[in-house]
Amino acid sequence: MSVPLLQVEKLTLRFGGLTAVSAVDLRVEEGQIAAVIGPNGAGKTSLFNAITGIYEPTSGEVHLDGKDLREPMQPRLVVRWALVGVCVGLIGLLTAANVDALWAAVVKSQDPNDFSLVRAVHDAGVHMTAQPRVDLRMGKYFVTSFDGQTTFAVVKTPELAAAGLDDIEKRLANPQTDDDKAAVARATSALHVRGGAFLAGLLLGFLAARAVWQRTRRTPTSVALRGVARTFQNIRLFHNMTVIENVLVASDRHLRAQVKWTDPGRLVAILAPAGLLLLTAALALVVRKVAPDASEIVPNVMLGALMLGLLGWLIIIVRRGAFSTASLDQERAARSEAMELLKFVGLEHRIGDLARNLPYGEQRRLEIARALATRPRLLLLDEPAAGMNPSETVSLMHLIRAIRDRGMTVLLIEHHMRVVMGISDRITVLVHGKRIAEGTPDEIRQHPAVIEAYLGADGEH
Repeated sequence: MSVPLLQVEKLTLRFGGLTAVSAVDLRVEEGQIAAVIGPNGAGKTSLFNAITGIYEPTSGEVHLDGKDLREPMQPRLVVRWALVGVCVGLIGLLTAANVDALWAAVVKSQDPNDFSLVRAVHDAGVHMTAQPRVDLRMGKYFVTSFDGQTTFAVVKTPELAAAGLDDIEKRLANPQTDDDKAAVARATSALHVRGGAFLAGLLLGFLAARAVWQRTRRTPTSVALRGVARTFQNIRLFHNMTVIENVLVASDRHLRAQVKWTDPGRLVAILAPAGLLLLTAALALVVRKVAPDASEIVPNVMLGALMLGLLGWLIIIVRRGAFSTASLDQERAARSEAMELLKFVGLEHRIGDLARNLPYGEQRRLEIARALATRPRLLLLDEPAAGMNPSETVSLMHLIRAIRDRGMTVLLIEHHMRVVMGISDRITVLVHGKRIAEGTPDEIRQHPAVIEAYLGADGEH
């Protein structure tokens, strides 16, 4: 058998103890118009939400053209998880090292009148590695163990403290006294605890980041990027935006063309300010050589020239956008495509109207146009005929067929049986979250389980 465009295998979606979708299989061939029907509460919209990433399925697989709809595993993700792990590991390290003690060893140990960031970083490294340190207390310098529990020497100048610290480090390398041995033991224990805290945090952060990614691999964004778009049972337009703006928002999915560095517009936009800067510097040198007495005007000349250059550069950026005319070309192409889609759905006369001012049926059509602007391979329609009058329903049927004729596959949820039976190639029936039947419209009409689900058993009527 050929690979279907959409294949759902044993998909289950639970909300606590409630099973909304139970082990549903669904197969949609490319170029088909397929429908999912069933009584209210059958799990139809929940199935759509699980396919499109709004909900993460409890179990089961969803494949588009034979490929998992979830975000694929990539090496950059491992790097991202590792960075999260390092950050969590550092937090664990700081916790194990005692932040108050670190503050005392790094900040309070230095003379406030001669504070140095370089020295602070050095002292932080010394404390984290449990080495002897120098503390400033009441004008004197104390050479102590990393935790301050053992004082090795007290001197009056930082130079003597540095020399004494070197001697203490050599002495602790081969401890002889009980105090020295105790200080070395505490330092060794602290290193083990801190190293363990860092490694534990590193592992915890890595695994947690991976778990979050695992649970969010299928998101509405990732699904849309792979060529699946949808409409909603309750219309979700940007009501305070115009009709064409609603469609242009969806065009962002495929406005991803990269502008090459060799693009003439980009080269001009980048090289022009650099050339102006060099020209201004040359002008300053000429002024200083020709008129030494007027050298005080050189800064003003340079400032004026730079301001003019900056103004010109900003004008170029505004006119060309993103250092190139390519972005403007993309915008023009997107607007042209949006106009074509609005004409396709019959809303070309409404492009400047706010979405909230459209009649209900036209809002439905606008939502479909917005979904089409993402250039999907598979379009999911959730009760598109809801709230429409008979003439609007007929027009919608023609529109859905026209969408299929444009090379797209359509999967819809619908309660209007005239629409379902009139345009569907295959129909899947759900009841209480389970699939009870699948087949052609004629097969579904005569299926006993479907008749029972909609009309009730013989003994009930």
